[in-house]
Amino acid sequence: MSWGLLALASAPAMAFQDKVWQLAPASTTHLVELVQGSEQSKRAAEFRTGGFESAGGQWVGFDRWYRPKWTDMRATWMTQLTPEFGVLWGASTGERAEKYSISPSLKLGVVYQTKVGLNAYFSVRATSVLGGRMKEKTCTADYGDIGGVEQVNCRLAASEMTPTETLKYLTNALPPDRHNVWVRYTLVF
Repeated sequence: MSWGLLALASAPAMAFQDKVWQLAPASTTHLVELVQGSEQSKRAAEFRTGGFESAGGQWVGFDRWYRPKWTDMRATWMTQLTPEFGVLWGASTGERAEKYSISPSLKLGVVYQTKVGLNAYFSVRATSVLGGRMKEKTCTADYGDIGGVEQVNCRLAASEMTPTETLKYLTNALPPDRHNVWVRYTLVF
Protein backbone atom coordinates (compact mmCIF):
# COMPACT_ATOMS: atom_id res chain seq x y z
CA MET A 1 0.00 0.00 0.00
CA SER A 2 1.37 3.44 -0.87
CA TRP A 3 0.00 6.84 -0.01
CA GLY A 4 0.85 9.67 -2.36
CA LEU A 5 1.55 12.98 -0.68
CA LEU A 6 1.90 15.16 -3.74
CA ALA A 7 -1.29 17.06 -3.00
CA LEU A 8 0.02 17.94 0.47
CA ALA A 9 3.70 18.30 -0.39
CA SER A 10 5.39 21.60 -1.04
CA ALA A 11 7.30 22.21 -4.26
CA PRO A 12 10.74 21.04 -2.97
CA ALA A 13 9.21 17.81 -1.72
CA MET A 14 7.98 17.16 -5.24
CA ALA A 15 11.62 17.06 -6.44
CA PHE A 16 11.88 13.70 -4.76
CA GLN A 17 8.98 12.58 -6.95
CA ASP A 18 10.91 13.62 -10.08
CA LYS A 19 8.96 16.83 -10.66
CA VAL A 20 10.45 20.18 -11.64
CA TRP A 21 10.27 22.46 -8.62
CA GLN A 22 10.80 26.05 -7.62
CA LEU A 23 13.72 26.50 -5.28
CA ALA A 24 12.81 27.29 -1.68
CA PRO A 25 14.82 28.87 1.13
CA ALA A 26 17.59 26.68 2.56
CA SER A 27 17.17 24.49 5.64
CA THR A 28 13.55 23.49 5.18
CA THR A 29 12.37 19.91 5.74
CA HIS A 30 9.60 18.16 3.81
CA LEU A 31 7.97 14.75 4.03
CA VAL A 32 8.57 13.19 0.60
CA GLU A 33 7.66 9.52 1.01
CA LEU A 34 5.27 7.49 3.12
CA VAL A 35 5.07 3.85 1.99
CA GLN A 36 3.72 0.72 3.61
CA GLY A 37 5.23 -2.46 2.17
CA SER A 38 8.76 -3.04 0.87
CA GLU A 39 10.45 -5.41 -1.56
CA GLN A 40 11.15 -7.67 1.43
CA SER A 41 7.45 -7.53 2.40
CA LYS A 42 6.53 -8.63 -1.13
CA ARG A 43 8.92 -11.57 -0.87
CA ALA A 44 7.35 -12.64 2.44
CA ALA A 45 3.85 -12.34 0.93
CA GLU A 46 4.88 -14.81 -1.78
CA PHE A 47 5.84 -17.29 0.94
CA ARG A 48 2.26 -17.27 2.30
CA THR A 49 0.92 -19.26 -0.63
CA GLY A 50 1.01 -23.01 -0.51
CA GLY A 51 1.50 -25.58 2.17
CA PHE A 52 1.87 -29.34 2.54
CA GLU A 53 0.11 -32.37 3.91
CA SER A 54 1.57 -33.74 7.13
CA ALA A 55 2.24 -37.44 7.71
CA GLY A 56 -1.04 -37.53 9.65
CA GLY A 57 -2.97 -36.20 6.63
CA GLN A 58 -3.61 -32.66 7.94
CA TRP A 59 -3.12 -29.67 5.65
CA VAL A 60 -0.43 -27.30 6.93
CA GLY A 61 -0.78 -23.92 5.20
CA PHE A 62 2.02 -21.35 5.14
CA ASP A 63 -0.31 -18.37 5.53
CA ARG A 64 -0.40 -18.36 9.33
CA TRP A 65 3.42 -18.58 9.54
CA TYR A 66 4.12 -15.81 7.03
CA ARG A 67 1.29 -13.32 7.70
CA PRO A 68 2.63 -10.27 9.57
CA LYS A 69 0.72 -8.40 12.24
CA TRP A 70 2.19 -5.17 10.83
CA THR A 71 3.56 -4.49 7.33
CA ASP A 72 6.90 -2.68 7.06
CA MET A 73 6.34 1.10 6.80
CA ARG A 74 8.87 3.72 5.65
CA ALA A 75 8.83 7.52 5.95
CA THR A 76 11.41 9.72 4.20
CA TRP A 77 12.09 13.44 4.56
CA MET A 78 14.21 15.86 2.56
CA THR A 79 16.07 18.64 4.33
CA GLN A 80 17.01 21.29 1.78
CA LEU A 81 20.42 22.73 2.69
CA THR A 82 20.88 25.01 -0.34
CA PRO A 83 18.51 25.97 -3.15
CA GLU A 84 19.94 23.11 -5.28
CA PHE A 85 20.97 20.48 -2.72
CA GLY A 86 19.07 18.43 -0.15
CA VAL A 87 19.66 15.53 2.22
CA LEU A 88 17.23 12.62 2.27
CA TRP A 89 16.72 10.74 5.52
CA GLY A 90 14.15 8.33 6.87
CA ALA A 91 13.41 5.08 8.63
CA SER A 92 11.26 1.97 8.40
CA THR A 93 9.48 0.05 11.13
CA GLY A 94 10.43 -3.49 10.11
CA GLU A 95 8.04 -6.43 10.04
CA ARG A 96 7.56 -9.71 11.93
CA ALA A 97 5.61 -12.92 11.56
CA GLU A 98 5.97 -16.33 13.17
CA LYS A 99 8.57 -17.63 10.67
CA TYR A 100 10.43 -14.50 9.51
CA SER A 101 11.46 -11.00 10.50
CA ILE A 102 12.47 -7.89 8.59
CA SER A 103 14.65 -5.60 10.68
CA PRO A 104 13.98 -1.84 10.85
CA SER A 105 16.08 0.30 8.54
CA LEU A 106 17.48 3.79 8.01
CA LYS A 107 17.42 5.52 4.63
CA LEU A 108 20.05 8.15 3.79
CA GLY A 109 20.67 10.00 0.57
CA VAL A 110 21.18 13.23 -1.33
CA VAL A 111 19.35 15.06 -4.09
CA TYR A 112 20.78 17.75 -6.37
CA GLN A 113 18.87 19.69 -9.01
CA THR A 114 19.93 22.61 -11.14
CA LYS A 115 18.44 24.59 -13.99
CA VAL A 116 20.59 24.06 -17.12
CA GLY A 117 18.53 25.99 -19.64
CA LEU A 118 15.43 28.14 -20.02
CA ASN A 119 13.12 25.15 -19.46
CA ALA A 120 15.65 22.40 -18.72
CA TYR A 121 16.65 20.81 -15.44
CA PHE A 122 19.28 18.25 -14.46
CA SER A 123 18.90 16.23 -11.26
CA VAL A 124 20.75 13.47 -9.44
CA ARG A 125 19.41 11.51 -6.50
CA ALA A 126 21.24 8.77 -4.60
CA THR A 127 19.94 6.76 -1.64
CA SER A 128 21.10 3.87 0.54
CA VAL A 129 19.15 1.77 3.01
CA LEU A 130 20.98 0.53 6.11
CA GLY A 131 19.35 -2.48 7.75
CA GLY A 132 16.12 -4.04 6.54
CA ARG A 133 17.50 -7.60 6.49
CA MET A 134 14.94 -10.38 6.12
CA LYS A 135 15.65 -13.56 8.11
CA GLU A 136 13.55 -16.68 7.80
CA LYS A 137 13.19 -19.03 10.79
CA THR A 138 13.20 -22.84 10.82
CA CYS A 139 10.49 -25.33 11.69
CA THR A 140 10.86 -28.49 13.72
CA ALA A 141 9.63 -31.48 11.73
CA ASP A 142 9.08 -35.04 12.89
CA TYR A 143 9.99 -37.48 10.12
CA GLY A 144 9.15 -40.47 12.31
CA ASP A 145 11.21 -43.64 11.97
CA ILE A 146 12.76 -42.40 8.72
CA GLY A 147 14.58 -39.35 10.06
CA GLY A 148 13.39 -38.43 13.53
CA VAL A 149 12.97 -34.82 14.66
CA GLU A 150 14.90 -32.31 12.52
CA GLN A 151 15.18 -28.56 11.95
CA VAL A 152 13.98 -27.78 8.42
CA ASN A 153 13.05 -24.91 6.11
CA CYS A 154 9.27 -24.71 6.71
CA ARG A 155 8.48 -24.16 3.03
CA LEU A 156 10.54 -27.20 1.96
CA ALA A 157 9.67 -29.61 4.78
CA ALA A 158 7.69 -31.89 2.47
CA SER A 159 10.16 -31.75 -0.41
CA GLU A 160 12.47 -34.58 -1.45
CA MET A 161 15.49 -32.72 -0.04
CA THR A 162 17.08 -33.79 3.20
CA PRO A 163 16.22 -31.52 6.15
CA THR A 164 19.82 -30.27 6.30
CA GLU A 165 19.77 -29.44 2.59
CA THR A 166 16.56 -27.35 2.96
CA LEU A 167 18.30 -25.09 5.49
CA LYS A 168 20.48 -23.71 2.66
CA TYR A 169 17.33 -22.10 1.20
CA LEU A 170 16.31 -20.10 4.28
CA THR A 171 16.05 -16.44 3.34
CA ASN A 172 18.73 -14.22 4.91
CA ALA A 173 18.86 -11.21 2.61
CA LEU A 174 19.37 -7.47 2.57
CA PRO A 175 16.81 -5.39 0.64
CA PRO A 176 17.35 -5.71 -3.12
CA ASP A 177 16.67 -1.98 -3.55
CA ARG A 178 19.13 -0.81 -0.86
CA HIS A 179 21.36 1.31 -3.17
CA ASN A 180 19.83 3.51 -5.86
CA VAL A 181 21.05 6.33 -8.11
CA TRP A 182 18.78 8.30 -10.45
CA VAL A 183 20.05 10.75 -13.07
CA ARG A 184 17.43 12.80 -14.85
CA TYR A 185 17.31 15.49 -17.50
CA THR A 186 13.94 17.23 -17.81
CA LEU A 187 12.88 19.56 -20.61
CA VAL A 188 9.60 21.37 -19.98
CA PHE A 189 7.70 22.55 -23.06
